[in-house]
Amino acid sequence: MSANQNTVNITFRNHVIPDENASRKAGRPIFHDMEVCDLSFPANRQTKATYPAHDAEPNATRESIAAGGSVVTYAQLYNKQYLAFKDGNAQPLSGTPLSEAPFLKEGKRRELKALGVHTVEQLASLDGTPLKQLGMGGRELKNQAQAYLDNAAGSADITNLAAEVVALRQQLAEERRLREEFMENGKPVKGAVAPADEPEQKDDEQPSQDEEEEQDHGIPPTVEEIEAMDDEALKVYIAKETGSRPRGNPNHDTLVAAAKELAMVD
Repeated sequence: MSANQNTVNITFRNHVIPDENASRKAGRPIFHDMEVCDLSFPANRQTKATYPAHDAEPNATRESIAAGGSVVTYAQLYNKQYLAFKDGNAQPLSGTPLSEAPFLKEGKRRELKALGVHTVEQLASLDGTPLKQLGMGGRELKNQAQAYLDNAAGSADITNLAAEVVALRQQLAEERRLREEFMENGKPVKGAVAPADEPEQKDDEQPSQDEEEEQDHGIPPTVEEIEAMDDEALKVYIAKETGSRPRGNPNHDTLVAAAKELAMVD
């Protein structure tokens, strides 16, 4: 795997190198600029490396070629930083800046930055000797950083799920409205799906037990029953309650949340 951009410090710069052959021919010193990429690691003063910006990055290139792609250079792998360097702008960090970490005081932020730790992700990734560089309380800082990231990820999941459920609810409400217009007007409405014709039932025919169960809408499923349903069963239930199957391919959690809302259970 290539170096995780959240746990490495990446800087592009121009490096001046002498051209010995050109200098001998010209009888004066000749230099060329070479764009290079400096890599360093948080709280680790021993591990640093510099590579030509347009050389192939070995790990990323190996992965790319295995997937049928081509060579990946350092400039391509760390493209945000490279483009900022070319534009003369400050090269962006990849991750959450320490300034956004509520569990850190300003003095500790400055200490960490002096050690080359600039993001919450870098702090959470520290282990072994780099972690020891933080001194007493370093393990607690690492744990706080990881807890912050975990909580943020959980909040994002909840927000995304809520948005998907709202979108599904709006879709089903619109389809229900179109179906009601169809039934009231007796003519097609753009976007509405005509209900299938039901076979005529003779007076002396009694509905089967399965049919009676299908017609029974009075008892909604329990939370346990909903959570035991697979995706297809959830879509069938939603279609039965709303008159329309969910469009697209909503994920399982979205379908469960929508079914619970229709059944009015938590």
